[in-house]
Amino acid sequence: MVTTEVINAIYRKFNKAPKSPDNLDFGLLTDSIIEKHDIRIEEQKLKIGSIKSDSPFAAIPLKNIHEILEFESMIAIVLRNSIVFLNKCDSTVNVHLRDLSPSFWMQIKQSFSGKTDEPDF
Repeated sequence: MVTTEVINAIYRKFNKAPKSPDNLDFGLLTDSIIEKHDIRIEEQKLKIGSIKSDSPFAAIPLKNIHEILEFESMIAIVLRNSIVFLNKCDSTVNVHLRDLSPSFWMQIKQSFSGKTDEPDF
């Protein structure tokens, strides 16, 4: 089971992409996963057909992939600030987006500059 703790550990452990996409374990993308999700590699991008084409996760540049992991019922494609979970049994896809709250130093900087993230109306 993929819990919040597991997801946070994944982001910590795989915080950088490998030096080359050749170091990724594309072998985890078995024939059944490739068929269920219509996965192909074209133009240095991992294209996932089970995701709508207007989604930023439909075509992921290989250089942006930090790791490919296998879980009991899914394959995880780890990116810098998100993880794409591909179901092994069907074409279901889930995406976890990392919460990017401002860092302590960014909060201090914003407090001195008087800027906030709230829109001006």
